Amino acid sequence: MLERIDREIVGALHFSTDGLAFVEELVDRFGPRFHGSPQEHAAAAFIRERFEGLGADSVATETFTCPGWTRGETHLAAVAPVVRDIPCIALPYSPPGVVEGPLVDVGPGDPRTFEALRPAMRDAIVMATTAIPRFARVRMNLLEKVGRAFDAGAVGFIWMRGVPGGLPEAGPTRLGFAAEAPAVAVSYEHGYELQRLAGRGPARLRITSANQNRPVTSHNLVAEFKGTRWPEDVIVLGAHYDAHDIGQGAMDNGAGLSVLMEVARTLRAYRGEFLRTLRFVAFSGEETGLHGSRHHAERHRAESIRFMLNLDGSARSMSATIHFPAWPEGLEFLRGLYEGDVVDDPYEASLWLHSDHYAFTAQGFPGAIVMSDQPPGASAAAVRGFGHTPMDTLDKVSGRAIEMEASRVARLAFRLVTVDEIPMRRKTPQEIAAVLAVRELDRVLRYEGRRLPGEG
Repeated sequence: MLERIDREIVGALHFSTDGLAFVEELVDRFGPRFHGSPQEHAAAAFIRERFEGLGADSVATETFTCPGWTRGETHLAAVAPVVRDIPCIALPYSPPGVVEGPLVDVGPGDPRTFEALRPAMRDAIVMATTAIPRFARVRMNLLEKVGRAFDAGAVGFIWMRGVPGGLPEAGPTRLGFAAEAPAVAVSYEHGYELQRLAGRGPARLRITSANQNRPVTSHNLVAEFKGTRWPEDVIVLGAHYDAHDIGQGAMDNGAGLSVLMEVARTLRAYRGEFLRTLRFVAFSGEETGLHGSRHHAERHRAESIRFMLNLDGSARSMSATIHFPAWPEGLEFLRGLYEGDVVDDPYEASLWLHSDHYAFTAQGFPGAIVMSDQPPGASAAAVRGFGHTPMDTLDKVSGRAIEMEASRVARLAFRLVTVDEIPMRRKTPQEIAAVLAVRELDRVLRYEGRRLPGEG
């Protein structure tokens, strides 16, 4: 039966153009879909309509209130040794205000550099690049670099893109709450200009920000196909549909959402074979705080969620990897089900702290993320490629990659809802916190101003 269904799934998706057409409509009709915005609300209604067209056993909208942010006019200026405006964009959750201070450039910002320059950061404006530090034990995220700067007493922060091309790169300064001080992003070229100014003598900068932090309403969309033998056991497939407000969000995460929709469209024909319940969730608010996934995981924490698969950054290329932390007993099980690489790197920085499956992991539910191996434009100096920039556009999206990933995920999902046993149990928050500590990620959460699982 599995061989027959595998052939049918591959055949149904091989010549499909529905995945690319979905991303085109999402991008053209709704633009960036920043959480809490009118575009996000309109996209939610569109996704619900698509879910209803699947003939699922249930379709629901989960509405919730979360911290939001509105971009205002923001300026960065050099005031010494020259007076000059520097083009920039504000980073989400950057507060309003005016700050001034000397520039402290930490480069890629490895922990040793932060420690060495810590005294100089007090009352300064710190600049770090998007590059991965060579000597960091775990990969450092924007949030950790911001946190280290503010912990040292910085009054402002600059996020410099690590590769040329004139692109500032967006990202939240804090994951779901207002930052302590204004923060902006600049392109490689304008960051390099600031570095040259500092080379001529002490450089002094001013950031003027009129952004606003305020609560907003946002939405998750949920469709379910009930299992016939163990309907209380749930397999969750999720993808976020929000995007940063500076671009289309075609790859991050229009392509991943399209994979979710293609898997749902393809597997509905086999719903009578499902022993467990298969749930599809389109999350909002991922980019700025995992708001939708945290709401869903907390709302459903009493359920028997046996596995959560997160499609964030998938289908950006033809190959992909499942990153699967915290459940080593399930590693070989997944490798036996998924047509592709499945890895558990003990020194990978994220345990994927910054994407939707972490909201489930923090509740103790087994979770993993499928990501393309190399997105367009990616390098060690800009690991997101064109993600989080104005050039995350439709021309970067491959319909063939969407259908390829949908084929892999659909076959994995079918096995998860039909296999007799899933050899992974739910863990306690204390067990998850211990895994984070072993991987030195507890300190990352501290710098980011976030709690460990079990801390409330």
